[in-house]
Amino acid sequence: MSAPGAPTVAALLVDRLAERGVKRMFGVPGGGSSLDLIEAGAARGIDFMLARNETAAAIMAATTAELGGAPGVVLTGLGPGAANAVNGIAHAFLDRAPLVIVTDCFDPARDSHVTHQAIDHARLFAAVSKGSARLDAANAAEAIARLLEIATTPPRGPVHIDLSSTVAASPAAMPNRDRGRAGERAGEGDDRLYEIDAARALIHKALRPVIVAGLLAREPDAPEALAALARKLDCPVYVTYKAKGVLADDHALSVGLFTGGAAEAEGVGAADLVILFGLDPVELIPQRWRYAAPILELSPQGGLAHYRAPTARMIGPLDQAVAMLRDVPCAPRWSRGEITRLRAEMRDRLASPQGGPIDPQALVEAVHAHAPAGARLAIDAGAHMIPATTFWPARTVNGALISNGLATMGFALPAAIAAALHEPDGPVVAMTGDGGLAMCLGELETARRLGVNIVVIVFNDAALSLIDIKQQARRMTMRGVRTPAIDFAATARGLGLLGLRVEREDMLADALLKAFAAQGPVVVDVTVDPSGYAAQLQALRG
Repeated sequence: MSAPGAPTVAALLVDRLAERGVKRMFGVPGGGSSLDLIEAGAARGIDFMLARNETAAAIMAATTAELGGAPGVVLTGLGPGAANAVNGIAHAFLDRAPLVIVTDCFDPARDSHVTHQAIDHARLFAAVSKGSARLDAANAAEAIARLLEIATTPPRGPVHIDLSSTVAASPAAMPNRDRGRAGERAGEGDDRLYEIDAARALIHKALRPVIVAGLLAREPDAPEALAALARKLDCPVYVTYKAKGVLADDHALSVGLFTGGAAEAEGVGAADLVILFGLDPVELIPQRWRYAAPILELSPQGGLAHYRAPTARMIGPLDQAVAMLRDVPCAPRWSRGEITRLRAEMRDRLASPQGGPIDPQALVEAVHAHAPAGARLAIDAGAHMIPATTFWPARTVNGALISNGLATMGFALPAAIAAALHEPDGPVVAMTGDGGLAMCLGELETARRLGVNIVVIVFNDAALSLIDIKQQARRMTMRGVRTPAIDFAATARGLGLLGLRVEREDMLADALLKAFAAQGPVVVDVTVDPSGYAAQLQALRG
């Protein structure tokens, strides 16, 4: 029963989000509860950011969660609005980003006879979320607390709330919060598992260990612990796409990317111990595990379905795990010269031939040379991601943003918008293929309306190049992968942005100078030569 003066369900939800550190919500509102939440959010200091597409809004919310730690929030209408958000929710699910999606729904009184736009949202999101609830005045407080706890408990991920406008405006029943919080705390520490003796024995015995850091190494205090472990072992360190920057790419012990493919095989193949430091198997390409060396897993969460079972596990906060191993006597035999050689040879394998029209690798290096120091990069899925992830150095956690678990196209632009909102003074670059940008083109208007300072670099080759490569490798006739060229610079200008077109190498420097000197969003549409992509893909994955 609601107490006198109890907040509405919408106000209660917004209050609980604010307590978790939420500062903005994203979405495309329907005419129901999303309007109540926008109003309640404004009263609580939580801004609403209107996107042009629900999936883009979900990517913005997920990126905000990754950067700030608080759950991301996305609001949609019922039916088509909810359905259109699924790809963005799936991205958050597989990249372990805490997210709350709130969908409008019909009032219970209409459920028995309304079928127009009516789909079961909970079933729709079941495969890509960790939990779902339909709120009413009686259950709202308990359900909100439970879902927020689920979203922020590793493995973090999306949760779904169905909320009708009638319920949103209703006073919420208020249970005893202290009792609820005690229940939430009851399970803390239960998942910790420290196989200390076995882990210490592996490190003591290892002469040529390597460390592979993954997305869970972005946890607070984990990068410092990684650096300490790397110094102790004086060994090569590889990182997944999501972990770029947890150890600076130009660190003396940093070798390069680990995808589960061929590019890293020489160094990791020479190891007699592989230490998985916060690696989640969702980050790896679907190939067999190549290495016979024993595996030591250091992870803040257990139960991960590894491609090969670890020999020993340390499950708990990564800094605590490293502290337990710090005094283990060991004498690794890697030399700094060997590590430097491995790094140089990996870059050489992934380099593309120079000459001809603008080469994607040369474009990445030119953009980095012109970008302000500390610029954050958002990378779309596609063939261009190979030179972007290899030749753009990241020196801080989340210095390079990417959709890895889902690897969805249409990621870079909305992610860059969210990053620029999160840190308005921090320069942001989005690197996207023409196909990826076409999927979320309307968000250029969102960028202009929000006034974010981002530079969007379009690798324009009028093709789905990654799929084109696979089609050619299978000796099939070229069909369904080429498109007419789009003038994205002209499109950007039509949406009110600065749009610059680069068709020759001698035009590139001037365009980049203008782009990084401008205020607000800029599109630099570059005609690139895709001929080196096939060799790069082969070198990366094998």
